[in-house]
Amino acid sequence: MVNKYTFKDDWFSRSTFLFEKYLSAYVGQPCHFLEIGTHEGRATTWLLDNILTHTHAQIDCIDVCILDVLSDNLDKTGVRNKVTLHQGSSTKVLRTFQFEEFDFIYIDGSHSAVDVLEDAVLSFRLLKNNGIIAFDDYPWNDARYSDGTFPKPAIDAFLSIYDHKIKLLHKEYQVWIQKVSN
Repeated sequence: MVNKYTFKDDWFSRSTFLFEKYLSAYVGQPCHFLEIGTHEGRATTWLLDNILTHTHAQIDCIDVCILDVLSDNLDKTGVRNKVTLHQGSSTKVLRTFQFEEFDFIYIDGSHSAVDVLEDAVLSFRLLKNNGIIAFDDYPWNDARYSDGTFPKPAIDAFLSIYDHKIKLLHKEYQVWIQKVSN
């Protein structure tokens, strides 16, 4: 129920069909998700309400800035105990996790090509076999929020280099892959 939360921005709703399609197998299962770039928590709250329904399901969220509205929205889920927030740069925080720890990783943090590529490479090692990574903003090119580079070339480089280790599931505004080997 979206109206119990407070959101200013909605960059997530247009992609919920992908989350339903590729993550429905995790409903009611003990699983571990990671979100890079949490903002107000729209994706996080949706995942908690719709996918992370098992008592032992959990999500780690990384953002450089933890907004008050994020904390308020997480409290409103009623399952705040399933969420661990990590404030800091993803390039540092990702190095603190164990290899093959996560079932799903959502990369939607920095939009700089170098950062996106580093998030992808570091995340791949953290993903379990058959786990899924979703990249947001594949064609995004708003220079106001970037260093002049964008996600697309980084995601394309990752897809090319890791081609033999992944299965491409979807490639439009978001790119979804499944890890098929280490």
